[in-house]
Amino acid sequence: MEDINGKKQENGMFGSKNGTPEYVDVPSRDHDKDRDEKPWQRVVYEVTRKGTHLYEPVKSIPSTIIIVVLGVYLLLGYFTQLIEDNMPTPYQDADITRESSDIFSEESAWRYLYTILGDEPRVAGTEYHLNKTRDLKNMLDQIAAQSRIPIRTDWQFVTGSYLMNSSTPFLNYYHNLSNVVAVLEGESGFNSDGSTRSSILVNCHYDSVPFALGASDNVVFCAVMAETLEKMSRRARPYRHNIVFLFNGAEENPLQASHGFLQHSWSRGATVVVNLDAAGMNGKPAVFQATDLRLLRAFRRVVPRPNAQSFGEYLFQSGVIPSDTDFRIWRDFGNISGIDIAYSKWGHVYHTRYDHPSLVREGVVQCAGDMLLPLLTELADLQDLENKVEPSGAVYYDFLNLSVIAYSKPAAHAIDALIALLALLSVAYYAWLVGPRWTTVQELLYAVLGRIAAMLAGVLAVLIFVPLMVVTTIQMRYLSYPWLVVPLYWMPYLVPAVIVSHLYDRWRTSKSGLNRSIRALQAMAATRLLLGAVLVVLTCVPSLTTVRYALSFPLMFMSCAAIVSLTVVRYFRMKAWRHLVLEVALSLPGTMFAFSLVLRADAMVLPVMGRSGLDRPDYLIAAVNLALAALTCSTVSGIELLFSRRRLWITAGFVSLVCLVLMFIPFSPYSDDGPSTQRHYWFHSEIKSHDINGAVTASTTGVLVTKHDPYSSDRVLPALRDHGISLHSRTDFSEDCQRYVFCNLPLYRVSFGQYLKDALFLYTSGPAPFDPEPGIRVVGRDCLGETCTLQLNMTAAPHNMVTVWPRAGARLAAWSLAPRLQATGDVAGRPYYVMVHSEATYKGSLDTLAFNLTLVVPLSMQNGPLVDVSHHAHKIHHPKDYTTQFAELLDAMPKYFNFANFMTFRNNYVF
Repeated sequence: MEDINGKKQENGMFGSKNGTPEYVDVPSRDHDKDRDEKPWQRVVYEVTRKGTHLYEPVKSIPSTIIIVVLGVYLLLGYFTQLIEDNMPTPYQDADITRESSDIFSEESAWRYLYTILGDEPRVAGTEYHLNKTRDLKNMLDQIAAQSRIPIRTDWQFVTGSYLMNSSTPFLNYYHNLSNVVAVLEGESGFNSDGSTRSSILVNCHYDSVPFALGASDNVVFCAVMAETLEKMSRRARPYRHNIVFLFNGAEENPLQASHGFLQHSWSRGATVVVNLDAAGMNGKPAVFQATDLRLLRAFRRVVPRPNAQSFGEYLFQSGVIPSDTDFRIWRDFGNISGIDIAYSKWGHVYHTRYDHPSLVREGVVQCAGDMLLPLLTELADLQDLENKVEPSGAVYYDFLNLSVIAYSKPAAHAIDALIALLALLSVAYYAWLVGPRWTTVQELLYAVLGRIAAMLAGVLAVLIFVPLMVVTTIQMRYLSYPWLVVPLYWMPYLVPAVIVSHLYDRWRTSKSGLNRSIRALQAMAATRLLLGAVLVVLTCVPSLTTVRYALSFPLMFMSCAAIVSLTVVRYFRMKAWRHLVLEVALSLPGTMFAFSLVLRADAMVLPVMGRSGLDRPDYLIAAVNLALAALTCSTVSGIELLFSRRRLWITAGFVSLVCLVLMFIPFSPYSDDGPSTQRHYWFHSEIKSHDINGAVTASTTGVLVTKHDPYSSDRVLPALRDHGISLHSRTDFSEDCQRYVFCNLPLYRVSFGQYLKDALFLYTSGPAPFDPEPGIRVVGRDCLGETCTLQLNMTAAPHNMVTVWPRAGARLAAWSLAPRLQATGDVAGRPYYVMVHSEATYKGSLDTLAFNLTLVVPLSMQNGPLVDVSHHAHKIHHPKDYTTQFAELLDAMPKYFNFANFMTFRNNYVF
C-alpha cells in the first residue's frame, strides 16, 4: 500500500492477508449482527467497540493549507481583541428618569470629569491643585444638596508619616495634605463620636503627575465615582452600609493621601475597599489585585462585562510593572480587604502629556460606570460586609468578559490537581483507544520527546534571532507597533517547531505505523501529558499560585476537547480535513482564552519597557512572548501532523521570509504625534557640598537626564548638536555611585535611584533660586554616653528628599519623624536612610520642618563628623521659573520627547 506521497505504507499494526485487512495486537473485531448475545452485552459492546477505520490510512491535507489555518487563528486573535475592546452604548441624561438610581449616564460623568480635570496638571502642593480641590468640594456639596439619602462631605487637612516598606524602603512624610470625602449615609450610620459604623470605602485620586493632565490617571474614575454617588443618592431608602467616597489629593506623591485618610474618623468603619486607579487608558477596567473573595463574588454577580486577571497581580507585585497604588496602604496600614481596579490598556500614555480627555474613547466611561454603580449597590446591601476579614489572596480570572471565576489560594491547589488528573485521564483514554499495551505507552513517551524537541527548536530560533535584532536594529519597536511581536517572536518560535514536529513524526511513523489522525491525536495526548506534569510541578511553587490558571484553565479545555475528539474519531471514519475542522472547532474556547491572556499581558508589559531603565528590554519581551506563544500553541499542538510534509518548505519559507524582512526594518519606537513617546526626566540642578563648618567645598550646576530606556541619553546630544548647541557632558557615574548616596546626583523618586549610574549630565548654568533658600542646619547637638542627638531644622521646598548616612562606626538609632527605622540601602558598607517629604496643599508659604536624629556613636568619634545628610529640594511643576538657557535646551529636543522637568538644589552636609 502507498500513502499519498507515493511512499510504501509500513505494515506496523496492520497488513494484508488475502486482500483483507489484518490487525495485529489491536481490538479490531467487527460486530456480527447475527451473533447470539444478550441486550446488555450488545450495549457494552457498542460502548467499548473500536472501529477498524482507526488503523486505515488517512490522506493528508496539502501543506499550503497551513497558511489558511494560520490565518484563521490570527483572525481569531483579532476577534478576541474586538471582544476585549467592545464598549457599551453610552447613556445620555435624556435616557434616564430623574428618580432612576441604577442607570449610569456617561454624559453626566463627563461634566463631572471636566469640572475635576481643569486645564492644567493638578500637582499636589501647587496653587492650581488647591483651586481644583475647592471646585471638587463644591461639586460634591451640590450633589449632596439634591440627594434623597443624606450625604455628608468634608475637606480633610492632615499631617503624618509612615515607612514605605517597598524594595527601596523610605520614610514617607506629608504635611498639610488634602482629601475630599463624601459619605452616603446608610442604615449603619455614625457613632456618637462622629466615626462611621460599617462602611464600603471607594477611592480615587484627583491629583496628577507634573506635565500630565491625568485624564485617565485618575480623573475618569473620580468622575465615575461622582456620577455613581449622585445616582445612588436618588434611591428612596438607604443602603445597609455607609458608602465612603474618598477623592484623595496626593496619590502621586506617592501614596500619601490614602495614609492620611486613615486618621479621619470616617475611615474607622470601613470593612472593605474598592480602589480605583489607572496604569493606562481605555479598555475595560480590570481587577488586578484582590484580598477579599466576597467582593470578587459580588463583582461576578453584577458586573455586565467583567474583566479580572490575577496574573496582573503577579506582574505588579513582582516589580515587572514598576508602579504602586493606594491598595498597598489599605492592605498594609488599614487592614482593609478589597479589590484594586485599574485601566491597563494604552500604557504608553500613562504619566505623559497624552493622558488627555480627547483620547478617551466613547463608551469607556459608561463601561466603568456600568461596573462601579451595580457593584457598590450590591456591596452596600450585603450583610456579609458588616465586619472586616483578614486580607487574603485569591485566584481570579474572567472568560472573554462573560463571567469571572474566583477561588481562594488553598482551593487553587485542589482545582489545579483535579485539572492535572483530568489531563491524565484524557491521555489514558487515548491509550485505551489505541490499545492499552506497552508499545502504546512507549510511542506516547516518544511523542512527548517530540513535543519537547519541537518546542526547543522554536526556543532556539528565538534565542538566535533576538540578539541579532538587538545588535543590528532598534529595540522597542513594539511601542509604536504592538503587532510586531507576532513576526518578531511568535513566528520564529512557531515555524521551527512545526518543521521539527514533522521531521520527528517522519522518523516515528516508520516505527509505529499509526495513521495520520492517530498520530495527531497522539501528539495532542503527549502535549496534555507534558502540560499536566508541568502543572503538578508548578503547584509546588506557592509564589505562582495566582498565575497557574494561565496553564490549568486552557489545559482543562484541551482535556475536555480531547475526550470529545477521541470519541468522534473512535466511532466515525474521518478524512484529515474533517478531523482538522473538528480539532479547530474544539480548540476555540481554550485558544481564545489564551489569546485574551496574551492581549492583556502584552498590553501591560510592552509599554512598561519605555520606562523600565533596561539596557536590553527586548530580551524580556522576547521571554514573555515566548512563554505566551508556547502556551497558546499548545492548545492546538498536534494538528500540524494532519498536513502533508510535501512542499512544507515552501509554506515555511514564505512565512519565514516575511518575518525576516520585518525583523530588520528599523521601525521607530516613538512618534512625534504620539501617543508613543520617549520619557524624559530632567533635573535642572545645583549640587553643593559643605564641610562640618558649613563652608561650601564643591559646587556643580547643570541638567541631569535620567535613563529610562536604552536611548534616553543617546538621543539628547545629537539633538543639541543639530541645533548648534555644544555643552560639556558626562555619562558614566558608576564610580560615584559606589562612593556617594545616589551617586551625588539629585533624585525625586527613590525607585529612580537605580537609573542614575547611566545618567547624562549636561554642564550648564544653575536653576533660578528658590525663595526661601532651601537647606538644613543644626540647631542643637547633645551627647550622653554613646548616644548623640542632633536637632535639625529644614527650610523646605514644596517637595523634598532627605538622606541620612551615618559615618562608619556610628549607627542611627531613631529619627523623630519615623515610626520605625529601616535602611533604604547601603553605600561603601554604610547603611543610609531616606525621607520623602511634601507640602501637599498650597498655602503661599512653606513651614520649617524640625526633626531629631539619635545616633549611637563611640566616644572616640564624638568630636568629629557623625553623619552625612543630603537635602534634595525640588520644584516639580514650575515651568514659569525656567531659565532662558534651560528653556532653549527643551525647545531643541525632538517632539517625541515627553518631559517631566524638575528644578532641584542638592545640598550635602556633614554634621
